[in-house]
Amino acid sequence: MKSLLLLPLLLLLTACSSIGGGSSDTTHFYSLSSIDESKTIVIGKLKLGIGPVRLPNYLKRPQIVTRINHNELKVAEPHQWAGSLKEEITQVLTDNLSTLVGTEQIEKYPWKRHYKPDYRIRVLIEQLDGELGKVVTLKARWWLGTPHSKVDLLAHKSLIKVKTKGAGYNSYVAAQSRAIYKLSQEMAKGTK
Repeated sequence: MKSLLLLPLLLLLTACSSIGGGSSDTTHFYSLSSIDESKTIVIGKLKLGIGPVRLPNYLKRPQIVTRINHNELKVAEPHQWAGSLKEEITQVLTDNLSTLVGTEQIEKYPWKRHYKPDYRIRVLIEQLDGELGKVVTLKARWWLGTPHSKVDLLAHKSLIKVKTKGAGYNSYVAAQSRAIYKLSQEMAKGTK
């Protein structure tokens, strides 16, 4: 008899916790971040074109990908990108380079017909992952050239490792943002 009286109470408590947002299957959305734009010192006249940026197939998904070991990846269904990771990386590179190079004349690929950049930077991300609470690895190839030349002025391979500052996904995404900032610094040096 007591168990029959407790059953409706348990059902009511379960329903209340679901309505109040207590569900454990809530999806969290993340976004990469660029550096602080107040760090710009000089505004130059250099025109840059960024892109195209290409990603490996395993990163072309809404879920955040982490590495379990050298050969195994984890796709986190409840932890997803707020938008396209390719577009996020392109935007963060654009924002970072604008600040680091000191120019507001920077366009993402495909840029407008009338826009004539002095340099274009093509990017191939080969790896952007890591273990939660440990290290994020960014492997990228990038090419600096002029828009109308088929010969690149500079071809570079970057390997960047950044420690996370916590165990969760927020710290993991922040470490990815710092890795992209370091890549941006390498690219900025190439334009000088």
